[in-house]
Amino acid sequence: MRKDLLIAVIISFALAIAILSLPDILEPIAKTILTYLGAYWVLALFIIGIIHGLKPDEHTWPITVSYGLMQSSVRKALLSTSVFAGALTLVWASLSALESEILPFFSSYDLDPYVDIIVGITMISVALFILNAGRKGKVASADYRVIWVHGLAAAFGGDFIVVLVLTALLISMIPANLGFMIGLLFGLGSFISQALVVVLVYKGVLKASRDFTIMERAGKYALFILGVFMIFLGVYSLVTS
Repeated sequence: MRKDLLIAVIISFALAIAILSLPDILEPIAKTILTYLGAYWVLALFIIGIIHGLKPDEHTWPITVSYGLMQSSVRKALLSTSVFAGALTLVWASLSALESEILPFFSSYDLDPYVDIIVGITMISVALFILNAGRKGKVASADYRVIWVHGLAAAFGGDFIVVLVLTALLISMIPANLGFMIGLLFGLGSFISQALVVVLVYKGVLKASRDFTIMERAGKYALFILGVFMIFLGVYSLVTS
């Protein structure tokens, strides 16, 4: 097997295992942290965001690692991570600001399987676009615009409901005009921890591959394989629900 495909399979398998390894633990952890740090809600939200960024799912480091590996330097890997996390943070800040209108809807429907499928299709489409463009010599790495769009879609999956729960818990403690800070601080904390993971994995894979072009192709293939996995995960959740 080609070295880039081998690395992609290993990375994808490891990331898929990571995504499946943790149950929905963030909400109870968040409530516990708020219980002890409620008066210091800014710090509490930032800590919860960091924990969220470390928890592997369809909008944390398993995805940002794939995009990061496509970049030609650590600085660009951090930039791709910030673009993805920035899109998430924008959505989450908006959701927390509009809490009173949207909470009843999102609390009544489990959207995770649908989001998994949409995110998976997006990942496969992006990977195919980049691979095809790369063969034509047009694109060397992921276009930040598609990373941004992917981030906007991914923001509605997994633990995004935690942003709404946090808002419901804090709305009586903070001024209404600061509601956006809940999603903002959550997103910033998530970005910090994701950035750390991306840098560590980037340096590790580059050292193992000893060739940036191999690592870049491995990142593209890993994104495609993970996209297939996310679609399967979404369909499986719908069938078994």
